[in-house]
Order: sequence, then structure tokens, then C-alpha cells
Amino acid sequence: MRNISNSKISYYGRNRRGFLNNPRYKSDGRVKTKPNNRYYSSELKRITNEFLLSPEGQRMKEEDPARYYSMKGQKIPKKHQKPRYPIAPVNAYVPEQSKLSYEDLQIKLERDLEKRKQQEAEDQKRKQMKRVDQERQKRNQETYAREQRYIYWCNPNESINKNKLGSSRIIRNKKYDYYY
Repeated sequence: MRNISNSKISYYGRNRRGFLNNPRYKSDGRVKTKPNNRYYSSELKRITNEFLLSPEGQRMKEEDPARYYSMKGQKIPKKHQKPRYPIAPVNAYVPEQSKLSYEDLQIKLERDLEKRKQQEAEDQKRKQMKRVDQERQKRNQETYAREQRYIYWCNPNESINKNKLGSSRIIRNKKYDYYY
């Protein structure tokens, strides 16, 4: 049986009635194992600090500063943070326009201007066609709404003149109540 201090033994293991001082019940099964326990937290901190102060920890600080500072529980200093923009050497890409002579550049710019004007004309024509199509659809919808009272589904078995001719019309338009 190991010699275990009372601070490491659970409350249940220490305070069972009749077994308070019996070493037989101070077994390893009653040892506290919660990671938020003060003892284990301090042990983890001590071991981590020993590793970080060792040569391996210093090597990790140089090679992988993100992991080193996360083990320390600190934010990474700005000098170790990677920049978020791509780093490229200066004058890595020379555009083709700078390789051309002045006359060739003027000709190329004129061609580009023509292409752009042609593209704009095509876009304008497409927009005009779209606008005409939308106007046509709007007119059709208005016409449909206006003429919907004339065009509708009806029952072909019923009379067309139902309630429009004869006595039913007279009865409907009567002005006085008579007994029949």
C-alpha cells in the first residue's frame, strides 16, 4: 500500500464511518481524478513549465511559436504571426503593356477601346430587348386582368340565359310582396 496524502483521497474515501483511519480503504480507487482538481492542475502546470524551459521547449519556440505560446496560455506576439497577404518579390510580374513600344501600345489601346464599345453596345441591345419583353409581359397581364370577367370556366350543361329571361327575371325585380 502506497503512502497517499489525505488531500489526494476523495471525501467519500476519507469519511466512511468506521473506516476513517483504516489504511486498507485508502486504495488507489479512492484517489481524486478530476482534472480541475487543484493538485492535478498544479502538476500539469509544473510539467508544462519544465518542458518549456528545457532545450526542446526553446527549440519549439523558434520552430513552432504558435504551439509554444498556446502551451503557455498566451497570445502569439505579432512578430511571430504570419501575414495575411501574399508576399511576392518586387517586379515579379512585368505586364505585357510595358514590353510594348509606344506605337504598339497605342494600337492595342485603340483595339481594346473598340472591343469595349462593342461589348457595351451588345449589353445595351440585350437590356433593350429585356425591357421590351418585360413591357409585353406587363401588357399581357393587364389585358388578362381586364378581360378575366369575360373569359372564365363555365358549366356547359347549364343554360346560358339562366335567370335572365322570363318569370324568374320578373320575380327577381318585383317591387311589391304578393302572396302566391
